[in-house]
Amino acid sequence: MKELTILMCWHDDPDPEKQQAYAINKNSFIHHNPESAIISIPNRFENKDKAWLSTDLNIFLWFVDEGYKIESERYLLVEWDCWCNCNLKDYYSRVWDCDVVGPSVFYPKRDYWNWFNAIPDLPLKARPYATGIVPFNGILLSGKAMESISKEILKAEFDNFNSEMRLATIASMLNMDPIVNPVCNRNITWKEVDYFDYSQQSLFHPVKKPVVF
Repeated sequence: MKELTILMCWHDDPDPEKQQAYAINKNSFIHHNPESAIISIPNRFENKDKAWLSTDLNIFLWFVDEGYKIESERYLLVEWDCWCNCNLKDYYSRVWDCDVVGPSVFYPKRDYWNWFNAIPDLPLKARPYATGIVPFNGILLSGKAMESISKEILKAEFDNFNSEMRLATIASMLNMDPIVNPVCNRNITWKEVDYFDYSQQSLFHPVKKPVVF
């Protein structure tokens, strides 16, 4: 059984620069974590708007269809534009045994987040647990969490939400409230940035251009 399997989502972008960045980013995980399996998760949605909202659905469709082929204690969910120069077990050492870990966690009333406007559209059972993991990158899930979430997240009642709210809300509903990995806050963001210090041992997101030294 693998201790960690890395699931990297790729959206088949035709842009050559992004394709090169994706290849370099994927190899960065392989280089620094050779003991882990890494699997590319393709986009299954033709509609671009739907695809943008459904990174999590692509992952769990893969898990339901093919996940049985790999036994893993944990899964790391990353986007194609994530670059790695660290050992992941060290990076997540403080939260390694938690079921659901993300870079930051949002809650209604405490945090302003546009996606919380969709809470009234959530299934009634899920509304009290509305939560967001932002961004959808660097999310560490236990095997138990993958299995439990997979039984809920593909239901039609959860279809019209974005990945960050859908996954976090279902995890909370299943009594696996997301935990923040403190070191993620430094270099994982949803914003387009150009200030990363690549001398740090970390995950970096977003990295949409090839990292060259």
